[in-house]
Amino acid sequence: MTDLADLTSSKDLVPSAGETTTRRLVFVGAGAGGYSFDLEDLLRASAEVLGKGGAGTTYRAVLEDGATVVVKRLKDVVAARREFASALEALGRVEHRNLLPVRAYYFSKDEKLLVADYLPAGSLAAALHGSRGSGQTPMDWDARARAALCAARGMVHLHAAHGLVHGNVKSSNLLLRHGGDPDNAAALSDYSLQHLFAPLPPSARAGGYHAPELVDPRRPTFSSDVYSLGVLFLEILTGKCPASGTAGVDGGGAALDLPRWVQSVVREEWTAEVFDQELVRLGGGAEEEMVALLQVAMACAGTSPDARPEATEVLKRVEEIGGGRHGRATTEEEGSWGTPTGASP
Repeated sequence: MTDLADLTSSKDLVPSAGETTTRRLVFVGAGAGGYSFDLEDLLRASAEVLGKGGAGTTYRAVLEDGATVVVKRLKDVVAARREFASALEALGRVEHRNLLPVRAYYFSKDEKLLVADYLPAGSLAAALHGSRGSGQTPMDWDARARAALCAARGMVHLHAAHGLVHGNVKSSNLLLRHGGDPDNAAALSDYSLQHLFAPLPPSARAGGYHAPELVDPRRPTFSSDVYSLGVLFLEILTGKCPASGTAGVDGGGAALDLPRWVQSVVREEWTAEVFDQELVRLGGGAEEEMVALLQVAMACAGTSPDARPEATEVLKRVEEIGGGRHGRATTEEEGSWGTPTGASP
């Protein structure tokens, strides 16, 4: 690993004329996750690249005190400082175990950074697709069902408690956690940032996750979020990656229209052929639960936005799968949800 300053353009972290005269990392949210470091500490951190995407490059940074964080170096941000700061302050108020907290940001004319918690278990995309042919044990049904439930809970909290749209739901943005608590198994990341960027070229968009009516990815809706969630559920069930025509994490080729592919298979009454064969080989007698999630997924991924269920209804149906054995019902955990906008505490 090397210093983060060597991986970023450290000269771009120096404010230009007219900007603040100090290089300042701005922490957001209550307690900022207990972190206490400044920009200089961050730049001295040992870092390695975790991934590159349309929004920028993501690094794992290990600070001198041993703390590990994720730093996202954003590119093509068109939002002015005031708009950027307002958006990040709003994200700092989001607190839910199924949403990765945003802890801090840095803004200058030429460089924008986000700091978030680091989850060492990796993403759902890596767990689903990275183990193929490697000899690693594939995700079993319980792990996949927990991931689906956590994604639904995270989305509902964004929609109901904060009035925010995720806008970038995909398997690489659902991060997994080690441990036995099923309600804490995964967290959505990279949410509610789309409006800060310049328009993305089609090749850099989230492939087959985008709803067909979504012309401008910077203007997602609650309904387009639900569509993306449905595609994520289908990816969990089929093992196919909608971001490409292959089943790999970074496979090339055209985006796979996963909902339409599933629909064509089901229409021929070959429903069993839809499911990931690695999942089928693991067994476990979960066929009824898999079919139930498939029905929810197809309702979410309908072509008509008005016909799609709201996220709250999706969550209710996912919680019912397996009789609640994949996690507690929402009504039992209201303390971790926050109070929805407009509701009485």
